[in-house]
Amino acid sequence: MEIKMHLPQMSVINFLQKKGYEIKAFVLILEAEDSFLLSEPRQEIYTFTATKDEEPQSAKNVYLNVFETEINKFLKEI
Repeated sequence: MEIKMHLPQMSVINFLQKKGYEIKAFVLILEAEDSFLLSEPRQEIYTFTATKDEEPQSAKNVYLNVFETEINKFLKEI
């Protein structure tokens, strides 16, 4: 089964804050990639991270990834 949701960004952030996460601004840097058929420039993506207990910010805890994990836990409970 597939569930699709259309939620405003603030609803996602509020949900994560209620779960005890701290939301912080973050710059995700994607390094340049040069290969035989592909040449991509370096990119900077401005996003947020959701962290708990002084956890360091990283690409692993981008808020949408954390939201997906938390919403899956929530749905398993019901």
